[in-house]
Order: sequence, then C-alpha cells, then structure tokens
Amino acid sequence: MSSVSAREALRYATDDEMLKLYAVLVGGWVLLLVGQFAFRTAVNPAVTFVGFVVALAAVVALAAVVAVVSGVVAVAYKVLSES
Repeated sequence: MSSVSAREALRYATDDEMLKLYAVLVGGWVLLLVGQFAFRTAVNPAVTFVGFVVALAAVVALAAVVAVVSGVVAVAYKVLSES
C-alpha cells in the first residue's frame, strides 16, 4: 500500500465533490433532529393538529434516513472507487 501524505488526504477530504456529499449528510442529520422535535411536539396535548404533526414528522424522519444512508454510501463509494 502506498503512503499518502497528510496534505493529500486533506485535499481529498475537502474536495468540492466530497463537500457536496458532506452537505447531504449534515442535511440528513438536521432533518432527523427536526423529525424528532416534531414527534416530541406531537405527544403534547396542547397541539391541535396532532395528526398533521405526526405525519410531517414521519415524512421528515424518512427523508432524513434516506439522506444519511445515501450520503454514507456515496462517500464510501467515492473513497473506494478512487483508491
């Protein structure tokens, strides 16, 4: 296995294409936090549209899981295909 310098590793990790993949991961985590907040709000009896909040939270949570999983797979694929 060839040796990779720290500079090359940092350049690869901060490449524009990798930054886009990182943005997908961060977006997924943010959506996951929003979904969890909506679920916690839905159990509060003061919320009038409980069904709407639960449905919205489920959609947001599903989008978050898809974004995080696809981001992880994309990063892994990029790293493995370029190695």
